[in-house]
Amino acid sequence: MKNENESADKFFMKIALREARKGLGRTSPNPAVGAVLVKEGKIISKGYHKAYGLPHAEVEALQKAGSQASGATLYVTLEPCNHYGKTPPCTQAIIKSGVKRVVIGMKDPNPFVKGGGAEFLRKHGIEVKEGVLEQECFELNKNFVKFVTKGVPFVAIKVAMTLDGWIATRTGHSKWITNEASRNFVHRLRDIVDAVLVGVGTVISDNPMLNTRLKRKKGKDPLKVIIDPHLRIPIDCNVLKNKPEKAIIVV
Repeated sequence: MKNENESADKFFMKIALREARKGLGRTSPNPAVGAVLVKEGKIISKGYHKAYGLPHAEVEALQKAGSQASGATLYVTLEPCNHYGKTPPCTQAIIKSGVKRVVIGMKDPNPFVKGGGAEFLRKHGIEVKEGVLEQECFELNKNFVKFVTKGVPFVAIKVAMTLDGWIATRTGHSKWITNEASRNFVHRLRDIVDAVLVGVGTVISDNPMLNTRLKRKKGKDPLKVIIDPHLRIPIDCNVLKNKPEKAIIVV
């Protein structure tokens, strides 16, 4: 019976993770979170955090379920919040809904709220299980974890270089070095990060757009940050033509 419950918990947590991924890159400075409500082995509602200031995943799932939430099990990828921010505490909504059991993927790493949500739910008679697919939940929000625990952003460095160390031709002209799969991966990264940073030399030589171009869905363009200490950026370059309001020039 115990093994069956563990298998079921992992199964539904995977679905919650799938929901959470829908919000990647859209929720900053909040994490991406997914939630699933299950009753008698059947999913009655799902939710995910869509944007900063909008309802959290748990609340969205509870609102969709309505009175059916009473007696259900809530699966959520991150520990429910127990503090007031842009929205009220999720713990209060969970208690009010009548949910009897909460399964959590990972604890909230924020040092100001760590552990508070699970403890609060237990004090109000709700069964709480933690650490289900914890590593997968951590990987989903490693950017957020780095920021709230270290106070610095998570940085991904992208370099395209030949095996013998070249990034351009002898004349300085840029050529595609990476293959299509690599380029698609870069655009998936752009879709989930807050900003892309380049030097003005890259803008002058490559004239990149620095936007997001995905095959299967419309992507989210990141903020474009250009390091240009001598203000050499061409006024007609692509980064200023394409959504100039999303470009920052650092001089």
